[in-house]
Amino acid sequence: MSQSEGSPTGLNVVSRAGFEWRQSTIALMLVLAPMALAVILTVIGVAVWATWLSLHGAPAELPPPPSIRLYGLLSYAVGSWLAVALAWVWTARQGLRSDVFKFRRLTLPAIAVSIIGFGIVTVGVPIVTHWLTTATGNRSQDIRIDFHDAKSIAIVVFLFVVTTPVTEEILYRGLFVSWLRRVGWQDSNILAFGTVIFAANHIIPLGPVWGAAMILLGLVTYALRLRYESLSPAWLAHALFNAQLTLSYPLIAWYAQAT
Repeated sequence: MSQSEGSPTGLNVVSRAGFEWRQSTIALMLVLAPMALAVILTVIGVAVWATWLSLHGAPAELPPPPSIRLYGLLSYAVGSWLAVALAWVWTARQGLRSDVFKFRRLTLPAIAVSIIGFGIVTVGVPIVTHWLTTATGNRSQDIRIDFHDAKSIAIVVFLFVVTTPVTEEILYRGLFVSWLRRVGWQDSNILAFGTVIFAANHIIPLGPVWGAAMILLGLVTYALRLRYESLSPAWLAHALFNAQLTLSYPLIAWYAQAT
């Protein structure tokens, strides 16, 4: 053992590195928590459903697939808000809360750039998904939602238009960016690594094609966050993209039925 390793200073460095590694693991777990919480809540919900049927003398059957999908979407929304609540508590202890929950007033230049970013993603994602589908033969997850059902529409809007633009910005562009900066990462590395993590976390619910296409949304939102030191521009671009993507489905269904 060298003298520096045996000295108090050397031990402090090792202890500090171990502490930062543990805290970095916690930060990453919080960022990825919504998906794990959604799975847990979905399993609990299905178990409660089967138990309720058994208690009432009915066969303990699984809910129909459309109901499971809707419950899974609702579970992801609930899991996302639970993860944000945990992040609120953890970041207060780390002295990061003001950096993580940094929604500032939107300026006209920020609004303009956010709309441009929204346009880039809106045009680029269909091109990327079409190219990847053609090149690989893989298709996205087929999530069929009955847009004639008010409950289904409410759950989809609550998840994609209300929840994910806020919670994903807080977790990915707020918590993840602030922590990686604290441990010494450069913004360029945060942009690249954060985008990959963001896209990879969409593979399970959306499939590999859409997961890969989310790289474009990740690049735009991370760039906006790093440029303006605020979550508001990234939130605006994210919300606009999700809104047009979500609301276009009932419009297409209505048009198809009308014609």
